[in-house]
Amino acid sequence: MSSTRDNKMLKKILNRSWTVGAAYNNLRGQGHGAIYCLFPIFDKLYPNPEDHDKKVEAIKRHEVFYNITPQVNTVGLGLFAALEEKIAVDDNFDKKTVNAIKTAIQGPASGIGDALFQVTIKLIAASIGLSFAQNGSPIGGILFFLIFNLCSYFARKYLLKFSYNAGEKIVAAASESGVLKMLTGAASIIGLFMVGAMVANSVKLNIGLSWEAAGGVIAVQSFFDSIMPQFLPFVVTLLVTYAIRKKVNANLIMILIIVISIVGKAIGLF
Repeated sequence: MSSTRDNKMLKKILNRSWTVGAAYNNLRGQGHGAIYCLFPIFDKLYPNPEDHDKKVEAIKRHEVFYNITPQVNTVGLGLFAALEEKIAVDDNFDKKTVNAIKTAIQGPASGIGDALFQVTIKLIAASIGLSFAQNGSPIGGILFFLIFNLCSYFARKYLLKFSYNAGEKIVAAASESGVLKMLTGAASIIGLFMVGAMVANSVKLNIGLSWEAAGGVIAVQSFFDSIMPQFLPFVVTLLVTYAIRKKVNANLIMILIIVISIVGKAIGLF
């Protein structure tokens, strides 16, 4: 595996990284875009027709939710490329590690990426561009575009090479020491905590039914609250997860949720 060939492969991933959000959707986020970006590594590892099944398996491995600030998404792509190379040469390597690590890095990478690009660099670029735009000069818009995207280009390029090169060393060392297995378990736990927090904060469902009794008004919602806070959102999440695992179309699930919500609100159920 020559460095020249590696550089060509990394350059292809870098160029494709600009399109990672083009296929963004609520079910997989940037997942499909990430698969498109990683195709150069799949083509490199499985170039022969007899490797077709392994290539399909690698592609399906990345059909999960993935979402990192676009300007720093290569920190994940480089690491995933290194992990896929390890999987290709080591049949005993735990393939679940890829998505466990993917889950673990999304939050920290996006936190730094959003603060750096969506706030700091964007504000600096806008301030410089506005000084020209206020005087009617088109240079203002051009400067904003160039400053923001040049910073993005160098960040993408550096992070891709860094994560790819570091990933090879990290994966090799962690595999030998047994740390990788521990990291996979820890990442899975972190991912479950993140999902739980997201459900509690993002999924809203309250039953509006109530009736009068001798002691006052009794609300149906109070029964569920006494069982567990956010009990109904938890149940809805489990039902949706079950439906997705049973291969129910995600768009159909969203349409049903919208229809049920509208009808429920209209009749006073919610």
